Amino acid sequence: MVKVEIIETVKASQTQNGLRHSDYLRYRRYCAQKLRRLRKSAKFTFGRGKFQQKQITTDLCQDSRYILMLLYNAERSWSYAMQLRQHLSLSSSAKAKRHLLTRLRKAVKWSEALEHAVNAVGDVKSTLEAQAYKSLMTGYLDLEQQHWEKARDSFLASQAVYQRLSEVADTIEVVAIQQKLSSLEPMIRYCQHQLGNSVSTQELLDLKFSQSPESELLNAQIESLLAESRQQRVQNAGEINIKGKSYTVRNEKARLALQKAEEVFMALERASNKLDLYTEAFGYYDEACRYIKKDKDESQASGDVGEAAIWGQLLEAIQQIKKGRVVERNLELARQAEEKFEDEIDIAIKGGRVKGKPQEIVKIYDTILTSLKALEDDTRENEIRAKRAYYMSLVNLYSDRLLEAYALLQRCDELGGKTDEVKVLEAKLEAALALRDEVPDISALKLVSKKEDFPPALQPISCKPVFYDLAIDSIEYPNLQEKAKPKGFFSSVKGWFGR
Repeated sequence: MVKVEIIETVKASQTQNGLRHSDYLRYRRYCAQKLRRLRKSAKFTFGRGKFQQKQITTDLCQDSRYILMLLYNAERSWSYAMQLRQHLSLSSSAKAKRHLLTRLRKAVKWSEALEHAVNAVGDVKSTLEAQAYKSLMTGYLDLEQQHWEKARDSFLASQAVYQRLSEVADTIEVVAIQQKLSSLEPMIRYCQHQLGNSVSTQELLDLKFSQSPESELLNAQIESLLAESRQQRVQNAGEINIKGKSYTVRNEKARLALQKAEEVFMALERASNKLDLYTEAFGYYDEACRYIKKDKDESQASGDVGEAAIWGQLLEAIQQIKKGRVVERNLELARQAEEKFEDEIDIAIKGGRVKGKPQEIVKIYDTILTSLKALEDDTRENEIRAKRAYYMSLVNLYSDRLLEAYALLQRCDELGGKTDEVKVLEAKLEAALALRDEVPDISALKLVSKKEDFPPALQPISCKPVFYDLAIDSIEYPNLQEKAKPKGFFSSVKGWFGR
């Protein structure tokens, strides 16, 4: 019996060759190169003459390389279809749509050949994996053709097989199977929605932002539904409120861009890739600012100063909203960076080497403080300053300056940042300073002692000697006027003859 790890092979190939960044062109080229290498190693090339298709029979499939040929043929066709789907999301084309369906049909054909070959020569586990793979490809085709019931049944069949496989798989294989199951769930829910089951806008957003290599087809379908919902709510989103003032957004394109940004933030809480979603939302804010700036420039060109001022106020309001979201993004960035330093504090107190760089978090908090000053938000400033003082104390702690670290923790207490982790770190520093025979007294710090020395006391010093020239008034210089004779015109003429 031949054993083929279809799930692991597909996962490794996709992860290492572009699909981590949705680069389907790179993955398609990889599949073509892999097929070429497999044919060459198995001596199954087509030659340089007239092309004749060679059939992969059941007898040949006793060699696992021929089964991999079927698998990579299906993967190449599927990745080509996903690449076309990306192009269609930017510009609609009937020709590209037909080409996409053709490629998906080829992927289904190759997956059926794979299932037939594995059923004949493979073991039970390989047979189940091939069945799940074939059902998945069939579901993609039905989803693109909007055959919702068939697509749902195919995805459910694939889900059932993957669930059975997860019960007998080892710990490494379970991770790949769980990823497949998580990518199937939004597709099944979307098909159920199209068949009449009600799904809220929030659930549609969750489905759209569930990132997986298989989500391109689903996102294209969900985007059309969100566009309809967006058009219904666009009238209600005609105003934005900031600092107690309301601004009317008259430009419809800017209104749609702001609505898309709000949809991204609605899905942000449940998403895992939050920083990428923040970047996407900032792009929508920039898009809205471009449309409004264009209207402002047109009003100025026409001489309507009042309307141009209104557009300018609206533009400034949107920029203020974006700055507030930038602060939220930086706080999320700081939160992710903070997780690196929790396990290294004890090592630093003992004088060991640590890998963490808390100064990176200090830089993030400096950026946040600058943004808060621009927003004139004083409520959160003390909280951010307290966190900055805490990580500045870690900077000193990692540099083995325990007294300075302890002083900064005292500053953190003054700013209201007396958290449990600050208390624990203070206790550890007091114990470490006691072991080093250093008293954790702030008055003994270098900074405070220098402060007490100002202004410095005056001390006598030796004077610099001063020299006076007393003889210059008594010296008589000779009269040189007698030696200087007057020169006439002929004296210069005589000089021409060398005399």
